[in-house]
Amino acid sequence: MVSVNNLSLYFGGQDIFKDISFMVNKGDKIGLTGKNGAGKSTLLKVLAKDLNPNKGNVSVPNGLIVGFLRQDLEFEDGRTVHEEAQTAFEFLNDVETRMNEANKQLNERTDYESAAYLDIINEFNELEERFRMAGGNDTAAEINQVLSGLGFTQYDFERQTTEFSGGWRMRIELAKILLMKPDLLLLDEPTNHLDLESITVLNTALADFKGNIIFNSHDHQLMQTVSNRVFELTPNGMIDSLLSYEDYLKSDRIKQQRDELLGTVTA
Repeated sequence: MVSVNNLSLYFGGQDIFKDISFMVNKGDKIGLTGKNGAGKSTLLKVLAKDLNPNKGNVSVPNGLIVGFLRQDLEFEDGRTVHEEAQTAFEFLNDVETRMNEANKQLNERTDYESAAYLDIINEFNELEERFRMAGGNDTAAEINQVLSGLGFTQYDFERQTTEFSGGWRMRIELAKILLMKPDLLLLDEPTNHLDLESITVLNTALADFKGNIIFNSHDHQLMQTVSNRVFELTPNGMIDSLLSYEDYLKSDRIKQQRDELLGTVTA
């Protein structure tokens, strides 16, 4: 699905990580561990193509949709929760705008027999078909379902995003990402600054998510609930445990690999 080959990145002559290689297979939900500064957040940014590595590459199949829940959320003031969620449908929103413009021209023009008028009719029909085939008529129901599943009420849908706390804003951003139907979901410390209720909602949403996940978290409960594979980043490479988080913590083999990478093996 996703192939990472000999990935290295450094700043100011200091390695963040080096020579990392792995495959993300269907069904993988990967939790990233490692000490602070080990490069967990940086690796996610490289996978999201927010950063370019100094060496190596990330191979992603054509058409693969990647969603990235960042630590720093950005919202445009003046939008309701529903309007913010609607921005997830960027392609459909563009098609609908073009449809409305074509329809406006058809209503305003009177040269019904002209070639230009017929061209606009054809354009409108093509856009309408594309909109329908891409599920444009179902977006309202999808938004309702996802927002309701994350704890929002119908009243909340019409409230401004600025009225909500950090935990609820995270839910709005997660809703947008889930509505994109990503094949790969990246999350950078998603439980930071969240209340217990929001963490519970996040746990449930990620456990139910059908695609692949790679996430960085210090939350042991989230790691245990969501991950089925654990990567540990060290200054000298990465350990791919191929274990659940609980088994990873108990594994003597992982401890030996860690000691070998860090050069702490004793005779």
